Amino acid sequence: MVRKLIFAAAALLAAPAFADITAVYAMSGGDPLRVEYRDPANFRIGTDGQNYQLMLDGRLYAVAEGQVIDVDKISRQIRAVGADTFLAGLMGEATSDVPTDITVRPLGRRETVAGYQGEVYEAVARTSNGQQRAELVVTDNADLKAVQDALLKVAKDAVAAIGAKSSPYAKPLEQVEQQRLGGLLRYGEELRLVSLDRAPIAVGRLQLP
Repeated sequence: MVRKLIFAAAALLAAPAFADITAVYAMSGGDPLRVEYRDPANFRIGTDGQNYQLMLDGRLYAVAEGQVIDVDKISRQIRAVGADTFLAGLMGEATSDVPTDITVRPLGRRETVAGYQGEVYEAVARTSNGQQRAELVVTDNADLKAVQDALLKVAKDAVAAIGAKSSPYAKPLEQVEQQRLGGLLRYGEELRLVSLDRAPIAVGRLQLP
């Protein structure tokens, strides 16, 4: 999940949103990803009602099967164990597939996704196992920039929780942040915007269970 967020999060500095926003992305081989955004300090990201990330007043929580994890508190335990030890136990050999370098180049064409037109880029992620290439479609739509900002903030906070300097995700996240391309419409065949709505978020969605 974190890896997909890194690849997807190719823009920062989102324009401020003035109403609740709900963006839904289709994900290959999985349930849709739903982003419910009120402002930079209050939003919810997840694929179902039991497992999601919740930002409340700028503090990140992870909810898993109804159990609430305060990311800031658990980060102290992770650092006590050691970020490298924690990552090795959590991911094992999967860390070899984490990108060490990400570059993006324009392909000179446009594409319409879910009614929004965007510029098409090629993202090249280099890992110890070789290169991974995917097309990236981004837009300057202010609402989607705000959604993109939320995706990136969750990824950055998760990295910070395990110690940014020790995390293999730190460098690619910094490179993603520097791109400032726009809001995500599509990432390869893995993520594709299905809908974007401006309507009040249902009561109870932005609060702890």
